[in-house]
Order: sequence, then C-alpha cells, then structure tokens
Amino acid sequence: MRSGVRCRASAGAVLGLVLATPAARGQEQSGAGMDLIELTNGTVVVGVVPPLGGRVVLLKTAGGENLLDSDPKRWKPPYPRPMLGTPFEPWNGRIVWVGPQTGFWSQQDLRPELKKAKAGWPPDPFNETGRFDVVERTPTLLKLKGVASPVTGLALEHEYEITGERTVRMKTTATNGRTTPVSWDLWPNTRVRTEGFPYVLTDALQMLRMDGPRPDDPDVGAYPSEVRGGWLTLPPGRKPESGRKKLWVKAYVRPATGLIAYFLGKQLLLIRAPIVPRAKLHGEQTFIELYRGAGKGEDNVLELEMHGPYETLAPGASMSFEQTFELVDYEGPETPEGHVARLEALR
Repeated sequence: MRSGVRCRASAGAVLGLVLATPAARGQEQSGAGMDLIELTNGTVVVGVVPPLGGRVVLLKTAGGENLLDSDPKRWKPPYPRPMLGTPFEPWNGRIVWVGPQTGFWSQQDLRPELKKAKAGWPPDPFNETGRFDVVERTPTLLKLKGVASPVTGLALEHEYEITGERTVRMKTTATNGRTTPVSWDLWPNTRVRTEGFPYVLTDALQMLRMDGPRPDDPDVGAYPSEVRGGWLTLPPGRKPESGRKKLWVKAYVRPATGLIAYFLGKQLLLIRAPIVPRAKLHGEQTFIELYRGAGKGEDNVLELEMHGPYETLAPGASMSFEQTFELVDYEGPETPEGHVARLEALR
C-alpha cells in the first residue's frame, strides 16, 4: 500500500456518491445473514467473514492468540453495503486486492475522476465489502463465490482449506465477468498485528526498492528498516518524533525465496508461494511487498503482500493465485538475532 496516497484520499475520495449497480444489489442479498465461519482441525483455527469481502479475520493455533490484525467488533452485522460510496474502513485481516495499485480505478467509468488521476486509493469497495455465497463447507474447507465487481470486472472465488496439522491453503480464482478483456494481477494482502516482526530474504543480485515520504515532509517520516544476514525486517516499536505525526515505508522486494516470515512472541507464521518471475509481474509491483506505518489509529498497520502474474483475461477467462500459511512454535529469544537464526535453519 502506498501510504502517501492512502491517507490523503481515503476520506474525501469516496464521499458524495452512492451507486447501487445491478451487481451491487445482487451482492447486498448474496451471503446475507452469514456471520463468522470458523474452520479447525483441533490444532489450527481459521475464521472467515463471507459478507465482508470473504476476508480471513482469524488465524491462530487452538487456544492461541490471533496473528491477524482484525477487530472482532467488525466481524458481526450489520455489515457495510457493497456500493460505490461505501467508505474504506480498517476491516483488516487478509483480503485479495487486484494490482497494480495505480490501476485500481483504471478499468471503470463509474468514477472518471479517479480513473483520470490514476488513483491508488481507495481499493474497490465492491471487493472490500462484497457478499460471498458459501458453495462448499466442511470442518476444514470453505469455498466462497462472489459476483463480478463493476469496478474491476472480476468475480472472485475463495478457497480456504486446512491441509496439515498447522498448515492452511488459501486460493483465489478471478473470472472476467465482462464482455471485454480486463488486465489485472491478484494481490493477497495480509494485515498482521503490528507488534510483530516481518522478514523477507532478499536476493543480493536484485534491486531492493524502499519507498517512503519526502525527506522534507514536516509531518511524515520514514519508518526505519534493517537487513540482517540478507533478511529484510521492519522492526516494531518505532514512533514519530520531532513533531511528526506518522512514519511509513513500503519495501518492494525481489526475494531469494517465496517466503514471508512473521514472528509474534513465541509464534512464527510462514507464508509461502512459488516466486512469480519478474517478466510476468506488472512493472510497478514486485513479488513480495511489505508496508509498515506508525502513528495514530489507522496509521498503525503492517501488511505482508504478494503479487501474482499480471494477466489479460478474455471474457469468461480465469486466473488463480495460491498461498500456504504455516504456524510454527518459536522458542528462541524475541530479538532480530534470534529470529534470523531460526530462519536460517529453514533454508
């Protein structure tokens, strides 16, 4: 997420216009009344809210604490309606966006001013608050199906399955519901608790790009990053100083391995997917991206992101992207040195 765009546009960009398209009216009815669904094998627990974008809001070991940043107060109805004027709120958890970010509003005519500006915020409200129908459910498997968004043209299907003792498979399939081609990538964005440590192993032969605020910005500063033994991290606990109100940084990583690691106390979350070759990615994005912000309220956020291939879909054509999430116990010291030592043992 590009925070410089997000904070300026999140409030004003969505006010004053509410449009209920046929797809939106279908979404209002689809999945209505369905609250949090939990999957478990007795060892790991996954929680999903179908009428709130089909997002994952709970990921933990049985009896453990939630690793995702998501407020349980938002898991219950009434849910915001999927409409053009629905403002973005920090529902958080894990959701799948489409990229590139500057293209969020590029393939629609409902908000021509956002299309012209190549607005990178807000994300598609029909996806954020979309209603998803449950098409299959067992104690360890959930399949959801949504309708086509009038903003992106894509209809998403989500599959969440516990495949091992502490392993969860999360797959999204996007189908072009229009009569004309659309071009997108699938962008899983996992918001985790900000007190944790994220890690990505950088490729020494690839460029590491770090975006942040302008150096002369009096209100916003750069969130610090570290590289230890080739592992990039954005340590928690940094706060704005010298009169600034906020810190942020966005890391665009061409990684050495298709892994994002996240430590929270004595827990280690491993998010894996096969690396997408650079030639198949949109030029604005990298396979792994990390975003961290620090400040007040919504400004406190930590996002673990991956991008799938950028594809042009003919009418009715589909593309998919899949990740696995593994929860592992961690017994070492809660320091970057201890974390890196544990991660090196995984290589």
